[in-house]
Amino acid sequence: MKIAAGVLLIIAAIMNVIAGSGYALAGAVGDAASGIVSAAADQANANGAAMDENSKKEMDKAMGNLSNATSGLKYFGFFLLAMFVMQLVGGIMCFVKKGAMFILIVALLSIAAEIGGVVLTSFGLANIIGLVAGILAFFAAMAIKKEAGGAAPAPAAPAA
Repeated sequence: MKIAAGVLLIIAAIMNVIAGSGYALAGAVGDAASGIVSAAADQANANGAAMDENSKKEMDKAMGNLSNATSGLKYFGFFLLAMFVMQLVGGIMCFVKKGAMFILIVALLSIAAEIGGVVLTSFGLANIIGLVAGILAFFAAMAIKKEAGGAAPAPAAPAA
């Protein structure tokens, strides 16, 4: 189970670096587009192109909504990029059967990342792999912790 958890964590890490890069790029492009459109509207107003107050409010609201939505994507992308590193390390730790607490944290964050991905996009095969990796890593961490604790030593016999 520990080997399977490690392999699936590494596969999920590879998928997260691809998705994280896409989300971060989409968020950055959306922020830039929002800024460019706002700057163009300000320049048009400065050059004498009159925009009525109602249209200006609508455009400012739309640009604010675009910026807020893309900032969320950007930050989620950075979170997935951080998860890439943590999942790689967690997968390796599953192979060497050490670091149960780190693997446990990675497992919980992996599950949270997949839930976030489902909320932002849709449920798919990549989410299933990530969820299974998180669940297996959780159980692997519990098994590693149990093995590290081992059986309690027998109490010393009292001296007679």
